[in-house]
Amino acid sequence: MLCCQPNNPADRKFIRRGQIITSVCLIAYLVCAQIIRDKPVTPTRIVFAALAGAFFFALLVNSGTLVLRRFDEFQRILLTRSFVWATVITMGFATVWGMAELFSHDTIPQVSLIWLPIILVCITAAAKVFIFRQHKSPAE
Repeated sequence: MLCCQPNNPADRKFIRRGQIITSVCLIAYLVCAQIIRDKPVTPTRIVFAALAGAFFFALLVNSGTLVLRRFDEFQRILLTRSFVWATVITMGFATVWGMAELFSHDTIPQVSLIWLPIILVCITAAAKVFIFRQHKSPAE
């Protein structure tokens, strides 16, 4: 089991609501990010760019709240560990690719900034699976 569900109905409801909010924020981020692609700079595009950033920030805050609300300290530390590893890997990728782009003189394709949050979410999910499979809960 990757993550135990709480027995308390109020906690289950909170977690479910948090998962829905996280999903809505991710979808809203993707929609806003697609709206601002390949168009001239307009006030509307600037607003959608700011909204995309706000939705991703809300996703991060909501995910952090969900982790802090976990009563099982073992699960909380594993979730935190998976997010830290995902952040390190994403930042490393962005740094290495960005430096290669900077000095490649257009021989390396550019990775749009829009993709970095998506990469972070995907790597977090993969890290969670990997870390939870590696460490068994003392309750199991």
